[in-house]
Amino acid sequence: MRPLTLARGDLRLTMRDRSSIFWIFIAPFIWVYFFGFLAGGGDPSATRIGLTVIQQESTEPAERFIEHLRAQNFDIRVVKSGEPMPSGDSVPPRSVTIPAGFADAIANRLKVQLDLHEEERASPEGTLAVRVALHKAIVRLLAGEALGGFDPADDRVGLISSWAGGRKIPTGYYQTIPGNLVMFVLLSTMTYGSALLAIERRNGILRRLAASPLTRTEILAGKLMGRGAVASVQVGVFLLIGLTLFRIDWGRSPGGLAALLLTYILCSAAIGLLSGTLFESPQASAGIGVTLSLIMAGLGGCWWPSEVMPAWLRTASYVFPAAWAVNGLHQLVSWGGSLKDILPHCAVLALMGLAAGAVAVRRLRLD
Repeated sequence: MRPLTLARGDLRLTMRDRSSIFWIFIAPFIWVYFFGFLAGGGDPSATRIGLTVIQQESTEPAERFIEHLRAQNFDIRVVKSGEPMPSGDSVPPRSVTIPAGFADAIANRLKVQLDLHEEERASPEGTLAVRVALHKAIVRLLAGEALGGFDPADDRVGLISSWAGGRKIPTGYYQTIPGNLVMFVLLSTMTYGSALLAIERRNGILRRLAASPLTRTEILAGKLMGRGAVASVQVGVFLLIGLTLFRIDWGRSPGGLAALLLTYILCSAAIGLLSGTLFESPQASAGIGVTLSLIMAGLGGCWWPSEVMPAWLRTASYVFPAAWAVNGLHQLVSWGGSLKDILPHCAVLALMGLAAGAVAVRRLRLD
C-alpha cells in the first residue's frame, strides 16, 4: 500500500534526527520522574498526616484518646497544658484541643466538645481524614469505657474513607504520566510533523510527489499516517515506562484505553498536518508548534490537575483536544471508568481530528 510507504519514510526521517530521539525516548522519562516526584509519586496509603493535639489535662482517658489517634496513619505532636505552641512551617496545619474536664465529662456521661482548628494551607482531603480519625478515636474510647477498655493495637476493624459524591484528584505519577503523554504527543506531531512537511514543500519533495503516480488522496493519507506513526511511538514509550518503571495501573478497560489513545493519535496527527500547512518556514512551524502545544498542555490539565483551576477556565479548556484526552485518561486510570465512560471523549477527539484534517486538505499545496 503506497500511503504506508510514505508513512514509513516520514517516520524514518524523524527517527534519524538526534533531537527527536531525545524528545521521544529520553525526555519523557526525565519529565515524568521529576514532576512525579514533586507531585508526590509515592504510595498514597503511606502518606502520614500531621496533627497537633493540645492536651489541657493529663488524665488516663485523654492519654488513651491520643493513643487511639496514634494507632491511625497520623504524626501526632502533643502540646501539654502550659507549654508554648510550636510555630513555623513544619508545624502541622491542623490541631485538636482536648479540653480540661474531658475525663470527668466522659465518666459522668456529659457532653464534651473537641475543637478542630485548621489553617489556610490545610488541604480538604487531609481535613476529611482527620475528622474521620477523630470520630473513630471517640467511638473506640467510649466503647472502651463501656466494655472495660482494649488496646488499639489489637483492633481488627479498619475503615477506608472517601468522598461519597466526588472523585479523588489524581496525584503523583497518576497525574504526570497521563498528562505528559498527552503533551509529548502534541509536541511530536506539531513540531517534527509540521516542520517535516514545511521542509518537503521548500525542497520540492511535495512537488515531485504530485508528479508521481500517487494520487492526492494517497499522498495526504500517507502524510497523515506518518504523523500518526510518530505519535504512536510516543504513546508506546509512555505506556512502557508507566508499566515497567513507575508501576502504574492503566485501568480495567484495555478496550477503552486503546480507543481513547487511537482517537487521540489520529486527532493529533491531523492537527500536526494542519500546522504544517500554515507556515512556509520549518523553523516557524516548529516554534509555533511548541508554543501552541505548551498552551494546550497547560490549560488542558497536563501539568497540574484541572481541579485546581477556576471553573470557568476548566470549562474553556475543553476547546482543546488535550483537555479531553487528559480527562479521558484520568477517567480510565484514576477513576475506574470503562469504554462507555470515555465514548464522549473519543467522539469529540474524532470530530476535532476530522475538522483539522478537512482544513489541512484544503490548505495543503503540493506544487
